[in-house]
Amino acid sequence: MMNEILGMKAPGKECQDKKCPFHGQLRVKEELLRGIITKMDINHTATMVWYRTHYVPKYERYEKRKSCLRVHNPPCLEIRIGDNVLVAKTRPLSKMKHHVIIGKLGGSKKEASKVVAKQQAMAEKRKETKEVENETN
Repeated sequence: MMNEILGMKAPGKECQDKKCPFHGQLRVKEELLRGIITKMDINHTATMVWYRTHYVPKYERYEKRKSCLRVHNPPCLEIRIGDNVLVAKTRPLSKMKHHVIIGKLGGSKKEASKVVAKQQAMAEKRKETKEVENETN
């Protein structure tokens, strides 16, 4: 059992899901996304949506665009529709799923940005240690 993955603590509830990054054998990569859960399936699948702005030069304005992504929802995390979540990339889990939910973010954007900032700092530390190891070799 993993106690922490990319700065997110393991949930208190245990599960028997093999595709759970905390209690199963699934490894995650450092590519992270934030979004809101809009749909849920009974097959431990959820649909995550995030919005972004895109500049339209013709009208000199911004438009809002939306992207959707199918993600694996481990039962131990107890995610519901409307929750802000943090998702990590992983190996292909099915035809449409290549990401897994690793944690629920607080309702405020400040909490979400703190978690992402902490994860970026951890990634920078890893890069620095790799550079130091390469210099010593």
